[in-house]
Amino acid sequence: MRRIVMLLTVVALMMVMLAMSVAPAFAAWQTTGPDAGCRTGSTLLPNSAGTLYYLTDKNGNGFVCATTVGGGSNEHIRIYDDRPVA
Repeated sequence: MRRIVMLLTVVALMMVMLAMSVAPAFAAWQTTGPDAGCRTGSTLLPNSAGTLYYLTDKNGNGFVCATTVGGGSNEHIRIYDDRPVA
């Protein structure tokens, strides 16, 4: 009985870990508004050759997205390329 409970616990933890690893792939992208092209909760920033995140703009439209991740003393900003809005 203990082995079955342990096995089920391990399988449940593996399923949770899998779900958390694929969840960012299903993040919603904003299609309207001032931050269109970014994931929900991010901010659209203008990009130019003088900025530190110049090479992040892979589609060359002059914009990148920024989001704050972490919390407390571990908080930092993540910069990623925006998605072109048709």
